[in-house]
Amino acid sequence: MKTVGMVVVLALVVLVPLSITTPVSKADGAVVIHDDGVCGMPGANANGDITFGGVGQVTHVVTNKNRQVFTCKGSDLTNLSGSGQHFEGFTCGTFAGLTTDTHATVSASGQGSMTCIVELP
Repeated sequence: MKTVGMVVVLALVVLVPLSITTPVSKADGAVVIHDDGVCGMPGANANGDITFGGVGQVTHVVTNKNRQVFTCKGSDLTNLSGSGQHFEGFTCGTFAGLTTDTHATVSASGQGSMTCIVELP
């Protein structure tokens, strides 16, 4: 992947304050919260390099013991490459901390998904 300068994509998961009506379930020590915020999603430039793609929706936040998994989905994301792209190891910032245990895909039509896994202290 070509890199211009020191470009770092920071996919920031912005969790919107939870309301009492937010669906929450508990199973085997895990807490699952659905649709609770927005996230910055990766996209691709004309060369297929990672860039900011747009804003997506947090679809799941799962906390189990010392691990938190964030999953986001987005549409109308920027992908100027003309083909689907897959990215791994980019920096993802969450309120739980930073991680590079990440992967994301964005289709040629701009549909995308992203997963960030954060090890908790």
